[in-house]
Amino acid sequence: MKRITLFVSILAFVLVSISCNNQGNKKEVVQAINTSNVNVYYFHFTRRCATCLAVEENARKAIEALYPNEVKAGEYSFTSLNLDETSTKGIADNLGVGGQTMMVVRGDKKLNITSAVWMAAHDPDKMKSEIKSGIDKVLF
Repeated sequence: MKRITLFVSILAFVLVSISCNNQGNKKEVVQAINTSNVNVYYFHFTRRCATCLAVEENARKAIEALYPNEVKAGEYSFTSLNLDETSTKGIADNLGVGGQTMMVVRGDKKLNITSAVWMAAHDPDKMKSEIKSGIDKVLF
């Protein structure tokens, strides 16, 4: 049963990754990766489906709800980056990202939480839990 669940999860992720790609965010990234700040990056392509958009929206809201003071102080951030834009290439290469990915980064620690947040795409409470877990892992 676990193998079937794992297979279905992986298949769903692969299919969504292949089929997704939406209107991008043209925000330039000027943050340095090697800092003491916690940065959550969501890498995506130009065309995206409803699930891709939900992942971004719910992840952003989760970080803002869980860490309002840290976000306000600039210590924690959420950044959505379009992999189809040339301005994103440097940070994607530096983090080893080539496809849709959500990554928590603090200094030289990086944690790919794509699978976890993908399964929580339409469940804001589950998304908060996965984001918090990822951030906790790079903090300690």
